[in-house]
Amino acid sequence: MKTFETTIILRSMNSADIISQTLKALFSQNYKDFKLLVVDSGSTDDTLEKISFYPHELIQIKKEDYHPGIVLNNAIKQTNTPFIVFLNSDTVMLHNNCLEILIQNLKQKDTHAVFARQIARPEAKPWVKRDYEIAFPKDAKNPSWMYFSLPLSGIKKEIWQINPFYTKAWASEDTKMGYDLKNKGFSVKYLSKCLVMHSHNYTLKQIYNRRFVEGEADVYIFDNTFTLVTLVKSYLSSILNDTKYHIKNFEIYELGLSFIRRFVYQYAYYKGHKNAQLRKDKNLEATYGNYQ
Repeated sequence: MKTFETTIILRSMNSADIISQTLKALFSQNYKDFKLLVVDSGSTDDTLEKISFYPHELIQIKKEDYHPGIVLNNAIKQTNTPFIVFLNSDTVMLHNNCLEILIQNLKQKDTHAVFARQIARPEAKPWVKRDYEIAFPKDAKNPSWMYFSLPLSGIKKEIWQINPFYTKAWASEDTKMGYDLKNKGFSVKYLSKCLVMHSHNYTLKQIYNRRFVEGEADVYIFDNTFTLVTLVKSYLSSILNDTKYHIKNFEIYELGLSFIRRFVYQYAYYKGHKNAQLRKDKNLEATYGNYQ
């Protein structure tokens, strides 16, 4: 049986509209020393049929059993390679040397985890493009609050064995991983030359659900505070930044929408944060139900 240097872990769930692009880019990479491990959580479209055209191993779980941290930990336990790469099913590598850059950096003694630069998809809304430009800049330095991001990323397995993925909260398992590694003295490197396409045009409901679980997770990860006063300050700050961006790009309509969108964004985080704080005080785990 052939042995590999790297395992690519890809999680899928009804990804038929994009999975072929993702896999075509993956199997077009210069770096070939990998095996693909797919974890599918109950796809009902033809996702698995499209995946079947490529060599892979498959783990199938029920939709209701999906918990990011638990799923990732269980998948990694089934690997026997020194390097683990995470690839989201809707993340398309834009150059054929992306994996090569990732693995070359992981092989460095003083690098323990890496993550790629993401750019928004062509159909992304202006506010999505703005957020991605801020979170994943062109230069080599990432924002201080961007600890780690999974869509295309990698970690040495020996480091994961020291610090597995967090499972107390449903969301932000990548943030928690990066935060922990940094605090333990490990190096997490942002690779601005490793470029992938990945973004979502979330509806207001989806924004609410996502930010709710992020608010929950941050209580367990950072034990931070987020009061109504903080909500107002964060809302006004985000509106100010949106105003500058949208006026600069002549997007007056988008500016009008941002007043509603940013309120939902901040309010949902506040509600999730408050919910988790109450649960944490009772030694309970986060609910993580709103985002499923």
